[in-house]
Amino acid sequence: MSKKFPVAIQVYSVRDDAEKDLKGVLQQIKAMGYDGVEFAGLYNNSPASIKAWCEELGLVPISAHVPYVDLIKNPIGVLSAYAEIGCKFVAIPYLSPEHRPDNPNFPYVVEFIEILCKAAKSFGLQMLYHNHDFEFTKLDGKYALDILYDTVSPDLLKTELDTCWVNVAGED
Repeated sequence: MSKKFPVAIQVYSVRDDAEKDLKGVLQQIKAMGYDGVEFAGLYNNSPASIKAWCEELGLVPISAHVPYVDLIKNPIGVLSAYAEIGCKFVAIPYLSPEHRPDNPNFPYVVEFIEILCKAAKSFGLQMLYHNHDFEFTKLDGKYALDILYDTVSPDLLKTELDTCWVNVAGED
């Protein structure tokens, strides 16, 4: 007897519809056969409502993509919301230009990510970093992505490797 491999969908891919009716989108996701979801915002819904919808539908709220700027504005509020929903992971999905490796702010961004990771752990969440191509910029001969992972302890920060963006960066 084979065991079913659970599959989740990233709500970001249906964000326009989720903005209008998140509960309806979650119902459609479940009807299509998905087992879980990775959120990309709460779309003006309360964490309690989203948790209840997931429980009612039998969807696992596995993770959330949360922009770095949202996390630094309100780390406790954001992290506690996703913990309340029942997410296990929170991924930083993107760095805006002023936070990227080619900007002098990047060392501070790495420090803040480490602080955010520690805060996430206090809520029982595991932080992830979702790459794009710009993290393959080299700083002093080392990829910015490697600097991030060498600086932040692996028990605090894991990867959500986007192989398409690795390819766009010209890497294999």
